[in-house]
Amino acid sequence: MADTTIASSLTPASNQAGKSAVVRQFKITDIPGAMDKMKWPVAAKLMRHWFNGKPWPTTDGAMSKEVKDHDALADVNYVEDTIVKMAWLMRFEPAKAVIEELKSVWDNPAGRKNISKKVKDKYLGSTPGVYPFKFESARKVEEFGYSNNRAVKFGLIEKTDELRAALANFNVRVFPEGKLVVSVDSIQLFVERIGFYAEDAYDFNDAPEDNFSQPLGFWNFDGVANPAYAATANAGAAQMRSDIASNPYLSAEDSQAMFNEIDSARYFYITNSHFVKYRAEFGKGGDFQVLSDVHYQSIPLTVINVWNK
Repeated sequence: MADTTIASSLTPASNQAGKSAVVRQFKITDIPGAMDKMKWPVAAKLMRHWFNGKPWPTTDGAMSKEVKDHDALADVNYVEDTIVKMAWLMRFEPAKAVIEELKSVWDNPAGRKNISKKVKDKYLGSTPGVYPFKFESARKVEEFGYSNNRAVKFGLIEKTDELRAALANFNVRVFPEGKLVVSVDSIQLFVERIGFYAEDAYDFNDAPEDNFSQPLGFWNFDGVANPAYAATANAGAAQMRSDIASNPYLSAEDSQAMFNEIDSARYFYITNSHFVKYRAEFGKGGDFQVLSDVHYQSIPLTVINVWNK
């Protein structure tokens, strides 16, 4: 798609007049504007951030596999941590359900093992004393390590709302804060509160083993529609174009105006591949890691015995 343009072809309104209808072309760069019309500001801001970003220094410009698989931290230039807020995220039931689950399992055996290992690796051998155990941001937690994680996932046939349009499948992480008591023969973590944040890899890269590109919905200038509605609307538009073209009483100017109006409402099927092609053609479009702010909840004082001599 030139400029990742998704265009339809229109029959000239009047061949005799030597004029052709001007096609209003829909581009993937129009999607954030459509999101704005749907009052999806978070989704729109994230996509604009991708369009404004630079490709990665990889062969195809995509996010590296190590970062995508969480085997390495993303460079700070490829991290966005100001757009997604937990207050916004918690308006959606799938996210709320995962946060409630994490609240009950943050200190399960796996979670306790995760955080104990991180604490021991950093503080074993430290001078005895009391150390604050607090983080300034989700990025700092990513660097140190969280205690537990749950994924929020969407099925292909589920409705598209702003949460899905913004993040699709993503992670919610939980971590403890409080203070550490280090002695010559033990390390204890006194947990006073727990924090939650969202993490996601914002990219449009299909897995090499995928047989088709991930679908992102049917879009036009006004927003997204489910497949059945989009198919019906497009079929109706095609019939209207045919009726206009065969009407001898319409002037070329009127036909052209009607063609343009009809075509601007047509829905187009968008997939990951359109964004990959855009990046390859224009050298623009930067994948990035999304980190939200942190939502804290106080809990009864919990003591974790990290290490004993």
